[in-house]
Amino acid sequence: MTSLIPRISIAMCACDGEYYLSEQLDSLLKQTYPPCELVVCDDASQDESFAILESFTIRAPFPVRLYRNPHRLGIGANFEQAIRLCTGDVIALCDQDDVWLPNKLAAFAELFKMGMDWVCCDADVSDLDLKTLGYTLWQHVNFDRNERKAAREGRFFEVLIKHFVVAGATLAFKAQERDRLLPIPDGWHYDAWLAAILAATGKVGLVETPLQCYRQHGNNALGAARRGLLSEVRAAFSLDRDAYYQAEIARWSQLAARLGNQTPALMEAKLAHLHHRAALPASRLARFPAVIAETMRGGYSHYARNWGSIAFDLLVR
Repeated sequence: MTSLIPRISIAMCACDGEYYLSEQLDSLLKQTYPPCELVVCDDASQDESFAILESFTIRAPFPVRLYRNPHRLGIGANFEQAIRLCTGDVIALCDQDDVWLPNKLAAFAELFKMGMDWVCCDADVSDLDLKTLGYTLWQHVNFDRNERKAAREGRFFEVLIKHFVVAGATLAFKAQERDRLLPIPDGWHYDAWLAAILAATGKVGLVETPLQCYRQHGNNALGAARRGLLSEVRAAFSLDRDAYYQAEIARWSQLAARLGNQTPALMEAKLAHLHHRAALPASRLARFPAVIAETMRGGYSHYARNWGSIAFDLLVR
């Protein structure tokens, strides 16, 4: 337990976000626990985003440090840049197109004062006009009660090794974790990488109540719009299995290399599971005994998305 009051930096990335940016900036002004600074990296916007941000620097009651990239870096590299530039004790990530509830930073600050190393919250998934779509982000990614219980008990990595449930825009972490987190390697979504490292090495605080609107507008970098079963099946069948497993093995090997002696024991089992799936025969019929055997061993339930992953291995060439 600590009584220190954290200085929270907000790290925001902007890129051609003129239609939504002002609403998000206004929501930052309404925070009951003000940030110590807002660091914004504009990724070579071609619209009025930078002008909107310049205007905000004048009216904001807290320091705003604004940077403009001469050429486009992409979302992961741009967030990495913004994270490096923050000077607070805690870094809260911020998308340009969401809207935060006024108590978001206050709720985060309380958890950091209790000794948490990182914090994440749920979010209401909303449409273009911020009308709720009737479900939350955690519901969308099936981050259920049992998995949330595991996370609170220090077993969040067990959840993330099966599927990623943390959106970067809902995440904050102690700045002292920065050297462990960066750089973000190619092949990883920035938020999946940050959450995996943090879950393996730190104590998480979860806020069950949605603390922001997670806006869906068709151009989201990583959206949460629901897809039908047919769409999911088509996406799976469009994948090249060999390329997919090579990429997955490379990604998780990168993570193990970064974590070093802090690598959780189940990482070896995760990689063994992936190698097993990558070695399945080309013939779908011939795969059946090996898939059944891996199912009986619990590989699909512990290290993958269970029935969906089983179907993928049985059906996709």
